[in-house]
Amino acid sequence: MTAQHHLARSADEDPATEVIPRFDEREAGAAPTGARAPAPAEHSPAAQPPAGAPHLALLRPSRVVVAAGVIAALLATAHFGAAVYGVGRPGFEIPAPIRLGNELNISTWFSSAMHLANAAILALIAANSVRRERWRWILLSLACAVVAMDETAANHEQVSWVIHTTFGTSGLLTYAWIIPASVLVLVLAALCLPMLLRRPGSWIVVAGAAVFLLGAVGLEAVGGLVFEQTGDVHAFGYNLLAGAEETCEMAGLVIAMAGLLRMAGGSGLRIAGTTFVDGSR
Repeated sequence: MTAQHHLARSADEDPATEVIPRFDEREAGAAPTGARAPAPAEHSPAAQPPAGAPHLALLRPSRVVVAAGVIAALLATAHFGAAVYGVGRPGFEIPAPIRLGNELNISTWFSSAMHLANAAILALIAANSVRRERWRWILLSLACAVVAMDETAANHEQVSWVIHTTFGTSGLLTYAWIIPASVLVLVLAALCLPMLLRRPGSWIVVAGAAVFLLGAVGLEAVGGLVFEQTGDVHAFGYNLLAGAEETCEMAGLVIAMAGLLRMAGGSGLRIAGTTFVDGSR
């Protein structure tokens, strides 16, 4: 029994805090020697809030996931719609704010916000985890926070340029940042995947991570190959590939969030009283 559960029980419910009534001879008066002492008054139960009383709910997981999915779908639709509209129109370019593949646009902000939200959920799970596993959850949370920062700062572009010019990478490795990124992902998976799979909703998180990596690493590598051959980032084919890459990343983040919210448990995230499920205890 945890300390929180112990404190939540009343004295009547907890055998470790049994109330022993005090016998007062003055109150007993002239009662016969063999008379039974009066039974102690029972404690009245604490008043319970009426059924259906409102609670202070910040958000509900299902609504958050649906809202995030709708935003991702709108961004993808805007990009692909503009790409199709530009076919046969020389000089047309997809407007920068909605062009998936640009570093400074609406989709970049959205992906960064999603990474930060997932990092926050992982931090909540870490706070409720057993001590021997807590550092792994914190590591996952920090990884999401770092990727969120990189979405905005585009540090991976600088790393890619250094590796590309130093080692002369080409073809699928033209965007050379995927080399150290793949190594870090493998290390993170080796450290945290066994722990992750013990939680409810783990396969949803794994599926989301797989979809994200398909876009961030797989389609990014193909995009580097196409760019090396054509050098035109405004070509219709390249825009389709860049759009598919970013769409996979956004979809993967939404799916992963759905799984992480299931791990956190409860019907909604509240200011107090959030229920977590720890399958490793």
